[in-house]
Amino acid sequence: MMSDAFCKLEDHIRLGFHWKTALMGVVAVSGLLAVACGAAATATPAPTTAPAPTTGATNTPVPIPPTPTAGPTVTPRPTSIVSAKDTVVLVLGTEPVQLHSFLSIGSSLDGAVTRDNLVDPLTYSSGDDRRIIPTSASESWKQLAPDTWQFELRKGVKFQNGEAWNAQAALPSLAFQGVGGNANYSYPYTGAYTAEAAGEYTVNIKCAAACPIFPNTSIFLNFEAPGYLAEKPNVQDRARTVVGFGAYKLTKWEPGVAINMEAYQDYVPAGTNYEFQKPLIKNVKWVFRGETTVMAAMIKQGEADMAWDAGVDTIKALPKEMIKTGSSAELLAFTVNTLWHPELKKLKVRQALVAAVNCKEIVDTVYSGATKCRGNIIWPGVIGATVENTAPYEYNPAKAKQLLAEAGYDPKNVIKITGRATRIPKQVEIYEAIHAYAKAAGINMEINVVEPGVRNTINLCGIGRAVGEVLTERGKQAANTSAATLEEFKAAVDKGGAQCVTGHLIENEPSNETLDYGRQVGRYLNCSFAASLVCDPSPGGIQEQIAPALAAAGADRQAKLGALADRMHNDVLFFPMFELPVVYAVNPKLNWKSRYDGRTRVQSMWFSR
Repeated sequence: MMSDAFCKLEDHIRLGFHWKTALMGVVAVSGLLAVACGAAATATPAPTTAPAPTTGATNTPVPIPPTPTAGPTVTPRPTSIVSAKDTVVLVLGTEPVQLHSFLSIGSSLDGAVTRDNLVDPLTYSSGDDRRIIPTSASESWKQLAPDTWQFELRKGVKFQNGEAWNAQAALPSLAFQGVGGNANYSYPYTGAYTAEAAGEYTVNIKCAAACPIFPNTSIFLNFEAPGYLAEKPNVQDRARTVVGFGAYKLTKWEPGVAINMEAYQDYVPAGTNYEFQKPLIKNVKWVFRGETTVMAAMIKQGEADMAWDAGVDTIKALPKEMIKTGSSAELLAFTVNTLWHPELKKLKVRQALVAAVNCKEIVDTVYSGATKCRGNIIWPGVIGATVENTAPYEYNPAKAKQLLAEAGYDPKNVIKITGRATRIPKQVEIYEAIHAYAKAAGINMEINVVEPGVRNTINLCGIGRAVGEVLTERGKQAANTSAATLEEFKAAVDKGGAQCVTGHLIENEPSNETLDYGRQVGRYLNCSFAASLVCDPSPGGIQEQIAPALAAAGADRQAKLGALADRMHNDVLFFPMFELPVVYAVNPKLNWKSRYDGRTRVQSMWFSR
């Protein structure tokens, strides 16, 4: 039986819409809801889950962490453990697009396949207290200047193909990831930098600007064997192979079936931290199932040992001992084409859109009230956040209609939601609800559900791509977008889009594992980044505010990043929805701790007898 609120939402959805593109096999929920709402009943209490971090929920500046330095690891793993099973089967909702650890592989949750197991990053955020700690790549670090950090690399490490790990071996990986024009995964966190060897096991990293929290951001800097990279210079050739020095090595990828790994016997532990020890489970098999009910059933029937992001309904479907909860440090949101869409580039249209959608009703009915709506892509507790600039937008359909009229909104200019079907549980239902609310307010919207690879291509057709095209036309390097002038950024905006398919509202899950708004600024407000659809090159505008904000420390950093967060909230430069909880279905005999950011290092797991 459904609650009155759910049936009310169903009425909105049944206003009707037409998909231009529908994913085969996806069934619209309106018919199911009509049957379920034949007789309303008392609302079911919302299950208890762990939402994304919400510490520091106050308008006063949040405590600023000290400059990060390497220190002793925190939690050791119990000694003398022997796993009762030597194979673990893990289930994800989607298969990665590719495995190259420098690039996006389709979703951050899928990143565990590569970045948490096949490669080790330069630094890491400990799962128990979130301190920045060394890894098998590093031993210590220190800041030499406001824009320079020196890292001492761990000795005795070698890549899984036998190549030695040292400063020279680190440089090819660092060089690729220090350039934003190639759309690498780590650049939005670290920003531009260059690296040089200062000794056999010493690397100096010089940022393009002051980088006071670089070790926090280098948790996403990964390394693959330099000889392997030289043999496969094209990123397309690296899509299905990984040669790192992580705790596991890739043995076989069966497309559409499974990704198989085995323990890397020469893995070098980092201290005593439980997440950086030699694996206790020899074999790992990742499988992919789009339906959360299927994922939960696999755990219940013993066909798998952990289903990742199995959805809030799993809490009711499985016994308590088969449930673990955590968070992904993400929000469900939509990148908004503020630059080139004829309606979305109007401030009042964007304000009308967020006023038209009742986020709380969606969360209460579709997500069982298990999370919180936000008016930004960060939450209180992140440096730059305040209660005001993260407050949910008011649901006010009358105001939405008024704003549309004031904006001169033209319904002939359709606004398309482009997104995947199974990146998060109940994702298509969220699209449908947004569509229904928008339609009720008079906004002409369509839903475009696409394969992850298609969505990824559209997502990367932003202002950074257009800037690269401008630079090419002027005889400059297209990849060096971070060095473009304000005039070149403006020319990219004026050209009307990049030479690729640009989206309108693109489903996105911005993450903030570093707990610092600099990550969002470097990606979503930056004219130089490929996926950004925000670019303000005006004198004193957003683009000129980015470098000083990223260079600041302490209370000054909170103030400068806070001003940019205010701008994102007030001008609706993104369409945020709600924090993403993560529910895991787990074999009760699998020992494992969930994290605040959804990352999963299989080497920290073992089976009890």
